Amino acid sequence: VAAQDTCLPEYNLPVKTIQLSTGKLAYVEKGKGQTIIFIHGLGANLSHWLKVVNELSAFYHCIAVDLPGYGWSQREVNTHGEDHIQFYAEAVNEFIKKKKIKDPIIAGHSMGGHIAMVMALQNKAIKKLILVAPGGGLENYSESEKQSIVNSLSVSYFENQDEAAIRSNLKRVFYKEPADAEQLAQYRIQMRNCSNFKLYCENVALGVQSSMKHTVRDSLKFLSIPVLLVYGANDAAIPNKAFRPNETTEEVGKEASALIPVCKLEIIQEAGHMVLYEKNAELCSLIRSFLK
Repeated sequence: VAAQDTCLPEYNLPVKTIQLSTGKLAYVEKGKGQTIIFIHGLGANLSHWLKVVNELSAFYHCIAVDLPGYGWSQREVNTHGEDHIQFYAEAVNEFIKKKKIKDPIIAGHSMGGHIAMVMALQNKAIKKLILVAPGGGLENYSESEKQSIVNSLSVSYFENQDEAAIRSNLKRVFYKEPADAEQLAQYRIQMRNCSNFKLYCENVALGVQSSMKHTVRDSLKFLSIPVLLVYGANDAAIPNKAFRPNETTEEVGKEASALIPVCKLEIIQEAGHMVLYEKNAELCSLIRSFLK
């Protein structure tokens, strides 16, 4: 039991579960009022959103989910033939329906932003979107660039990362790595010794593949709801520097916002890809203004 505990992330809120057709989904919730559902990114878990949840729960009913295959949710993932992004979108939309949540607001970070866009295109009950450094479906990669990304971010790549590589990758997603990011590093390092670690690596690699295949750029013109689009000015992941070395994150944001009919673009200075973690107060202020 003690060994199993180290394979589960620690959250500062009680973990609840719900049984969906996709399996057990874990989540935390806090606060009252209009519901915001927070979706984490690739390789992550709901802990990335907890600072934001704790701040915004004074004003809203905040729910953060562990996507299937992550955190406390069921690790065995059967997509039933669907690509991973579509599978995740259907799982969270089913969660909304089963919890009888009316007029939800969806907030997604990185791959979670990609999922949020797919959800909103398929679920008209969603009233607003908050996209924080959305990855995958918005970026305009060529087919060869997509294949290069899939090849480099394979199952073996994630399986073979040692502590130095894990820490280096984590440092890269921050502008200035905060001290409390150490808990994120420790959990990822511990995971290497868990019995379900290979399942995790397979799930992450499939998420990469799906992000490259399931683009949404051409469909965003059909989004009729208000969208808040937020990037950290110093995001080292967006754009991909291997393919867009001279392009800035702000330029990517302006291009993306032009594709969305009703979109508010915000750039947070001195923030990296994990803007939700290192600049949570600034992000919460932008979200509150947007929702008002």
